[in-house]
Amino acid sequence: MRTVRRHWLLALFLLGGVLLRLLVEVAYQPALLYIDSTRYLRDLGVFDPSNINPIGYELLLLGPVLLFGNLGVVVLVQHLLGLALAVAGYCLLLRLGCRRWLAALAVAPVLFDAYQLQVEHMIMSDLLFQVLLLTVLILLTWWGTPGPRLALVAGCVLAASVLVRLVGLTLVVPAAVFVLLAAGLRPRDGWKRRLRAGGSLVGGFVLVLAGYASYHMLWTGVPALGGSTGSVVFGRTAMVAKCDELDLTKAQRAVCPKEPVSERKRNGIDYYIHFFHNQVDTDELPEDTTYSIAQHSLAFKVLRSQPLDVFGGVAKDFLKGFAPMRTQSPGDVPLSRWHFQTEYPLYFTEWSLNGWLEYYDDGGYSVNDRAAGLLRTYQQSGGYTPGTVLGLALLVTVAAMLGVGRANRSGLRAVCLLSGGLASAALFTAAAMEFSWRYQLPGLVLLPLAGALGITAITGRRTDTKGSTTNR
Repeated sequence: MRTVRRHWLLALFLLGGVLLRLLVEVAYQPALLYIDSTRYLRDLGVFDPSNINPIGYELLLLGPVLLFGNLGVVVLVQHLLGLALAVAGYCLLLRLGCRRWLAALAVAPVLFDAYQLQVEHMIMSDLLFQVLLLTVLILLTWWGTPGPRLALVAGCVLAASVLVRLVGLTLVVPAAVFVLLAAGLRPRDGWKRRLRAGGSLVGGFVLVLAGYASYHMLWTGVPALGGSTGSVVFGRTAMVAKCDELDLTKAQRAVCPKEPVSERKRNGIDYYIHFFHNQVDTDELPEDTTYSIAQHSLAFKVLRSQPLDVFGGVAKDFLKGFAPMRTQSPGDVPLSRWHFQTEYPLYFTEWSLNGWLEYYDDGGYSVNDRAAGLLRTYQQSGGYTPGTVLGLALLVTVAAMLGVGRANRSGLRAVCLLSGGLASAALFTAAAMEFSWRYQLPGLVLLPLAGALGITAITGRRTDTKGSTTNR
């Protein structure tokens, strides 16, 4: 009880988070299945690395849990992990000197955000990706300046996040920069040890991914991390490719969209990634060129010729995530996919859905109308974190990194760089593919933590692990 009194605000928030998750459990049984869910389920026991999704989710969470339970147990574990994200984030912030009320507010988004609740109840990899990112943050900051061994472990965990979601590929950059600068520009342990630690992190990251690429090569004959990289780049570049103005080869012209650039927003990037190939007449391709090769070739041609158009689109989609309300622009992944529905959401035939549920759960699906209606009302009435809050958290983090206020003496500037850098890299890399509100969820975990650390650094007020307040 003494612990509850000291951390009463977190306890209150946790109670609310538990009640919301119980409501989701009552509303939808046994779980929610999205379009990608069947790919994960189909790949269990096969672990084919050439699919559009890497196999990390099946290996690390879905497969192990299904050995002992059903789909209902999977989402229960995911909800428990969602609660654990809040507790772990809170403990880390206290460890780094944040005040208790500020730490509790920083983890409130992951407890109460309706979009977070929905994805935890889906057979999807997003929750595991969040867990791995927070694990990296804890590994690199909990024990002070990380040495080579700890950095090696963090690098391997970062690589595991890539095998869960490919957007984790760029996160090694802020992590490596943090390891180099964690002890300041004049490290007490010397630059040699800092370089060894940075090399260990990058080495562990590369080693794990090289092993996975080799596994991919055994299956397909080509070293890669997944089967979607080319189509993802193509989807983004196809939106802006000026086919009539570019000097294209026959193969490139065959896969370049025929409609004017201004009309492609109606299709959206998702269409060019997943469906456009059905509209291409492969007879127009040279005999020695496949659709995939032509697709890659056109994508990089557009990147070289129209870099401002491509990166302008990426920047625009990155900034969408900081909008105050959840809105949908033409061509975006439909926002309704991430809304609680009063009926069970069907993304494929009902026969197919029942087939998957019977195979992995020995039963069909059910919806509690009242519970689902409450969740929908909660979500549509503002039960989510406004993007402006996350944007302000990022701005505060940047201010702390730049030394505003007392940040120079706080010892937290490098930690702000790591937490804000991991979040920004994940969101920007996701935006490079396409915009979806589901892809904003890593920021929901990391940006509030970064903001709390930024406030602590700027104000100069820190709390030690026993709870006393000090100025440093």
